[in-house]
Amino acid sequence: MSVKLFILFLCVAAGTFCGYMILLSYKKNYSYLDGVCGMISALKQNLSYKKDAVSVVLSSLKVGSAQLQKNIKEYIGFVGGQSEGHAISRGFLPQTTYDGITDLFEAIGGSDESSQNARLDALSLRFEKLRADAEQKYKSMGAVAVKLGFLIGLGVGVLVL
Repeated sequence: MSVKLFILFLCVAAGTFCGYMILLSYKKNYSYLDGVCGMISALKQNLSYKKDAVSVVLSSLKVGSAQLQKNIKEYIGFVGGQSEGHAISRGFLPQTTYDGITDLFEAIGGSDESSQNARLDALSLRFEKLRADAEQKYKSMGAVAVKLGFLIGLGVGVLVL
């Protein structure tokens, strides 16, 4: 009897763990997009008031996403002449987000102030929409994934027994 309960427990734990991992993937995507929106806001603020170098603004920026921090370091390396290519690593990013972040890094510092502000405004709208979608997925689908993982694990455990 105790072996059966142990198998049931393992199945439930595995299912819940899989659901939790899906929740974390939604959270990572939301955290990345939230950091990008904060980065665009800091760039717009700097462009309007301080006018510091982009590398100074980006290096002083505090972001919660490890992937975004890596992308910022890659960009700073490119601007500083430490790397030859203007490639930003994709990591876990969906294609639409990756295309947007590539456009953002290509647009930084490429024109005068008014054009730069207009471009950053357009990119800000794009990323705000992506962030809102990611937040909705994280809040609704993440909880569902954990619950569904638990139930699937429970169902598999019962079927195994």
